[in-house]
Amino acid sequence: MQMHQVEHSREWSGAQRRYGGRFRLRRLAVLPAALAATLAAAHAVAAPKLERVVLVQRHGVRSPTSSNAELARLSAQPWPAWPVPPGDLTSHGVKTVALMGRSLRAAYAGAGLIPAGGCPGAGRVVVWADGKDERTRRSGQVLAQALAPGCGVRVGWTDPAAPDPIFRGATEPACRPEPAAAEAALDRAIGPGGLDTDATRAALVRLQAIVAPKGCRGGPGMCFAGADTLATTGAWPKGSGPLFVGASLAEDLLLEYAQGMPRAEVGWGRASEADIAAVMALHQRVTGLIRHNPYVAGRAGAAMARLVLAALAGEPGPHSGPGVKLLALAGHDTNVLLMAGVFGLDWALPDEPDYSSPAETLAFELWRDHGRAFVRPVLFYEPLDQLRTLSPALARRLPLRFPGCASGPLASCPLGKLRARLEAVVPAGCGEAAVGAVGDSAAETAAASPPRS
Repeated sequence: MQMHQVEHSREWSGAQRRYGGRFRLRRLAVLPAALAATLAAAHAVAAPKLERVVLVQRHGVRSPTSSNAELARLSAQPWPAWPVPPGDLTSHGVKTVALMGRSLRAAYAGAGLIPAGGCPGAGRVVVWADGKDERTRRSGQVLAQALAPGCGVRVGWTDPAAPDPIFRGATEPACRPEPAAAEAALDRAIGPGGLDTDATRAALVRLQAIVAPKGCRGGPGMCFAGADTLATTGAWPKGSGPLFVGASLAEDLLLEYAQGMPRAEVGWGRASEADIAAVMALHQRVTGLIRHNPYVAGRAGAAMARLVLAALAGEPGPHSGPGVKLLALAGHDTNVLLMAGVFGLDWALPDEPDYSSPAETLAFELWRDHGRAFVRPVLFYEPLDQLRTLSPALARRLPLRFPGCASGPLASCPLGKLRARLEAVVPAGCGEAAVGAVGDSAAETAAASPPRS
């Protein structure tokens, strides 16, 4: 037995000398392929998966909310005519929402959240709109049709006569601000320079060159003069004075441009895209009092913020549940601003001077990675020229970051940490009843086909 073992060892040693190099080469050739397969399998198992998304969208291009007769008091010439009543969505605005809807469908079908062809399962896509305004109801219908063409996704809203706390703010006693705290929060949002800054003064001068280049109707001089006042009565800061009037007029000029009006009608031919971007500094200053004010946002935006997290977690509710993969909330720029304030989000949009432009959509994406849930914020928007020309290119996609929370995959934030942030900003009891009760008296309308434009 011992001799046999020695002879066998000699035979194997000879085979190694004769063929060992070839065996090594063969093993080396096989190793990379096997390693690649192993790594691919590990990657497939470990890859984060998109599980749900909640969209907060501003309506599309609308007419000014003031009538031309009201606006005429602030200009040297009559304002251009709009094809719809004040504040309503235009046919051009319908197309801006449809373009955004197609872009969102491409993004989330590509991620496997909704089907690229055919219809999503019943209840997997939910669209809820602010029922008070025509522009939000109609934008919700257009969005539903674009997300799932021909699938009859239903759009819901409350009775227009009853303010929806999701979009209009909850009314629980816990939401009422404390006056001193509200004043201090507003001071922080304004900053040490005060409301009136070099940038706003320059923007007002430029705005007058467009609106009343020869001076006000009462005579030559600065039209937008006087002091700005700001009150914190209630949950919402209310301002008056040149800054606030100018902010509204600047947005009206932007809407004229985005509507695709002839250039001779945009600011009476005196407002280029660069002019509009310059005067929109007034609008940005005013909206900054909301988006940089978590005290106000945590009260006025409490119900929507709670709904966003409930829907991401798949919690049962009128608009959420385990089977809901995409919840779209068709609202206003104010709603986008409030969500920015609650969750500490900030951004600037290349080629778009408005922080919350028409059809803009703030997306909260829930990703699952090794059993843990992470939320990633993403903003979809159409640049100003795309709003004007309706270029068919997909809307731009801008990844955002939650402050102090870039851990986890895709620079996202753990869902639990985001809940903790909400509870630190939103008072206990504020917005909770609204999330559970808002759907009880809801009126629903089918969106199987797009509304007339």
